[in-house]
Amino acid sequence: MQRFLSSLLVMMLYVVSSNSSAQQFDSFRQIGEFSGTAAGTVTSITLAPTTSQISFFDAAGLSTVFDVVFTPSNVIRDDVPVFMPSTTFGSDISTVVEPSLNLDGVGFFTGTLVNTQDRQGPVPAHWFRITFHDGIWSGAFRIADRIYSINRDQRDNVVEVRSTPSLNTALLPTRQIKVSALIDEGFVYADAPGDAVGLDTLGHIYALETLHVMDGIALDSLGVTLKLEQLVYQESNRISSPSEWLADNAETFGVDDNFATFLFRGSDNASVGSNFVQQNTTGYAQLATAHNFGELLGLPAESGTLQSALSPLNSAHWSESQKDFLSANLPVSPLVQIISSDAPAIEVTEPEIVNEIPQFILDSEIVESIDPAIDPDSNNSSASGGLGLQNDEAGDGQANMLAAGGGGGFNPFAAVALLLINIVLRRRLNA
Repeated sequence: MQRFLSSLLVMMLYVVSSNSSAQQFDSFRQIGEFSGTAAGTVTSITLAPTTSQISFFDAAGLSTVFDVVFTPSNVIRDDVPVFMPSTTFGSDISTVVEPSLNLDGVGFFTGTLVNTQDRQGPVPAHWFRITFHDGIWSGAFRIADRIYSINRDQRDNVVEVRSTPSLNTALLPTRQIKVSALIDEGFVYADAPGDAVGLDTLGHIYALETLHVMDGIALDSLGVTLKLEQLVYQESNRISSPSEWLADNAETFGVDDNFATFLFRGSDNASVGSNFVQQNTTGYAQLATAHNFGELLGLPAESGTLQSALSPLNSAHWSESQKDFLSANLPVSPLVQIISSDAPAIEVTEPEIVNEIPQFILDSEIVESIDPAIDPDSNNSSASGGLGLQNDEAGDGQANMLAAGGGGGFNPFAAVALLLINIVLRRRLNA
C-alpha cells in the first residue's frame, strides 16, 4: 500500500495546522571518550518545515549560520511498499493507538548545508538522516568530526554528541544493498504513551529511523548505502523463528533478493542470522541497528567503534580497519550492487554540419523537369528555368531515379543526382 502524502506535503500541512512548528536545540551531551575543544562543533540547531538552520563554531573561532535544505530520502522512499497487517494486529493490547501504520504523515529526509552568506564558500563535511512525524523532528546527522543524535523521546531536549574520526568528505557509496523491515505488534505497540520507555506505540517509526541512521553511518564509514525495499507487518506468533519465516515467505513478500531482513520484535533476544538481524525494544537505542548490522557483516570487535559494547553505545562509526576488512570479505553476490562514481564521462560531440541543398531548389527543379506542359524544344525553356530533355534515354534515366525512392516516397539522393544531371544538361543546351 502506497503512502498518500508525500514527505514535503506532510511538512506543509503541519505548517498550516500548527502554531509553532520549529524546534530549537541548544543543549548538548558528550557521549563516550571525547577529545578536542569546542571548535568545530554545532552550538545551536533549529529544525522547521520552512527554514532549518545550524550554527557552527569552526576551528578558526568563527561562527557561521548554515541553512539546512531537506530532501525526501531515497533510502526510505515516499512510495516504499507497505504490507499492512490483519485487523487483529495488536488487538490484544489495551493501549493500542492508531499510529499510521501505512506511514501516512511520516517523512524521512536527507539534508544539505548551504552557506547563505557565501553560496560558493566551503561547508564542513556533513550528512543528515532526519525523521519528521507529528510535529517532532528526530534522527542523526554528521557535521565535521562529530555525529549528533536527536531522540524522538525528547524529554530533556538534549542532543547527544559523539566524535568520529572519519576523514570521508566525498560521501559517495561504492556498494548498495537492498533490505526489508519486518515488524510485529509487540514492537509497534511497545508501550503506552508517556511512560518511561518512550516508544509510545510508534515503534515502527523508531525502527525505520534506526535503519535510516544506520545508512548514514554505513555510507560514511563503510561506503555502503541501503535501500528499503518493503515494510512488512506480521503477527508475532508467525515469526517466532525468523529463519523458518524467511524460508516460507521470502518470495511471497519479495525479500528473496534482499541482502538482509531486519526483524523488530517486541520480545525475544537480539540475534543475527546469515541474512537477518533481529532486535527487540529492550534497551532501545538509536544506534542499535547499526551495531547489529556490523554483527551481520562480521566486522571484528574494536574498541571505540560501533563493534565495541552494545550498551552503552559510545561510538557512532566504524574504523578504517573495519572498512578494509569488509572490502576483503564481503561475499561476491548479486545481492550487493557495485556503484562506480569514477566512470568516465561520455564525450558529447556536436553533430556534423552538412551543407544541404535548400529544399525549395530541389522541389522546383524536380517539378520543372517532369512537367509535361513544358515544351523541350522551346527557346524560352532555359530562361524560364526549365530544362528541355534531348532524348528519351535521359528521360528514362530520370524516371528511374525518381522511382528509386519506392512507394512514392522522396529519395534525397535521387533528387541530388537529378539536380546534377539537370545542371549538366542545361550547360550543354546553353553551349
